[in-house]
Amino acid sequence: MGCGRALKTLSAWGKKFHLGERTGLLTRQETKGVFPSLAEVESSGWHDGDTANLCIGQGDISVTPLQIAVMISAMANGGKVLEPRLVGRIEPQDPASGEVPTVFPSGIVRDTLGVHPRSLKILQDAMLAETEDPEGTGRGAVVPGLRVCGKTGTAQVKNEQGQSTGWHYWFASFAPYENPRYTVVVMVQSENRGSGTIVCVPIAHDIYEAIMKSEKSNTVALAALQRPEQAN
Repeated sequence: MGCGRALKTLSAWGKKFHLGERTGLLTRQETKGVFPSLAEVESSGWHDGDTANLCIGQGDISVTPLQIAVMISAMANGGKVLEPRLVGRIEPQDPASGEVPTVFPSGIVRDTLGVHPRSLKILQDAMLAETEDPEGTGRGAVVPGLRVCGKTGTAQVKNEQGQSTGWHYWFASFAPYENPRYTVVVMVQSENRGSGTIVCVPIAHDIYEAIMKSEKSNTVALAALQRPEQAN
């Protein structure tokens, strides 16, 4: 069955974000998730409804919070799909061994989206509306002094027999809107009914609040260090 132009476009975007692939963490303590290739689709009984489901994150797709964090970061930073890292460096167990630290450089670009800045701005503004508009489902993530851009989500989980076994609740976000520095993704697995708004947004709020407090403390400490000593 032909997959159609829409599916070809979706497949191309999935490849740019490296969905269905591991992000490259050296520990390999991650799953690659699921994202259908064109070859897989063309050899299966794919329907238009499957394409619609894929567009909203349902059906034949499975992603990790880290993959979503990489995706949201690319949308925030202008289109760079970055290689994530867990630590900046690992020191040798024995400082006297003479071994050099293992350094994991930041900012390694794995891919680029090639999207016009105007298009990214539309997405960023839509995510800002999610937290600042009166009807936005992410309003609870707002922290005074920090403009958060986000998107809530809820995915139903079913077993191989098609029986509902639970839900995955999401809130994917970045901040601040004007000059993004942080990406926060919250995913909660639950057997109870809820939503990304109810379950995940409050957690993201607390994380951003802690970030703001940390930034304020660092600013105060830096000012104290730069303040000239007063004469007695």
